[in-house]
Amino acid sequence: MPRVSICIPSYNPDYFEQTLRSALAQTYTDVEIIVSDDCPTDAIEKICQRYAGFLTYSRNSNPGPLTNLVRMMELAQGEYIKFAFDDDILNPFCVQFLLEALEATRHQNTKLAFSPRYTINSQGHFTNLINLFQVSDGLKVISGRDFIWLTAMRHHNLIGEYSTVLFRREDCFTSDGEFRLFDVKGLILPDLAAWLDIAQRGAFVAHPQPLSYFRQHENATSNPEKSPNFVHCILFHEKILNSARERGYVTDKDLPEAYRNLANVYRYWAGRFPQLKDSIERFESYAFSGFAPPFAANF
Repeated sequence: MPRVSICIPSYNPDYFEQTLRSALAQTYTDVEIIVSDDCPTDAIEKICQRYAGFLTYSRNSNPGPLTNLVRMMELAQGEYIKFAFDDDILNPFCVQFLLEALEATRHQNTKLAFSPRYTINSQGHFTNLINLFQVSDGLKVISGRDFIWLTAMRHHNLIGEYSTVLFRREDCFTSDGEFRLFDVKGLILPDLAAWLDIAQRGAFVAHPQPLSYFRQHENATSNPEKSPNFVHCILFHEKILNSARERGYVTDKDLPEAYRNLANVYRYWAGRFPQLKDSIERFESYAFSGFAPPFAANF
């Protein structure tokens, strides 16, 4: 059984071969590479045929970005899961360094390893370095409780996308074998929902070296101009705050700052999504009073 499953959920063939080649170039070799194809044409299949023998290819019979994501975890045979989305690129040492980080901190109950990441544009040119935890001199362990508190207070995905992490397959499912990381039918942020679920069971470890390249381009599913459901990703942050409060990760004394920050996030997006304006007024009243009504929400 391979130790690491490199999973490539695929839809857009434009950058797919670059992603695949970065997976094939990993220094850590005890891996399987799995491609699950959602592309409406045979473009990705034809690319995979050129690499036959180095990967496992299949089409997703139930097309959709979330169903494809879950399907990959079900197909994976490795102890560890490493995603590479079809427009991102992995550093050659990505799997090796993240696996070593997770194993070196196993005694601290770490469940997920990640690193800073570069952003690149459609031409593959460097645009930014994202290192929100300011990891620099060595491995940095973040407790699950701290991660949930920071996420609920800052209303931002502090780790990043699936391509930047490595985690254990067993943490994707309940003891009964049911997928657990996020609601497949819900219009939420599946990456952040997964990190919040895992954080309830253990810590995270960050490697200081940037080990992935997150591509930002016009046709990306994360582009708010292309996704009519992007507003639901913004709305999800209120649910995170309320759930963190009910579970005891956020206290009443934290609420004024948390709601001020949330109002600022919504204000940033209100020009594009006018439906957020009523919520901004509500958050500002909560920030002033320090009170918010209870709201049942799961991560």
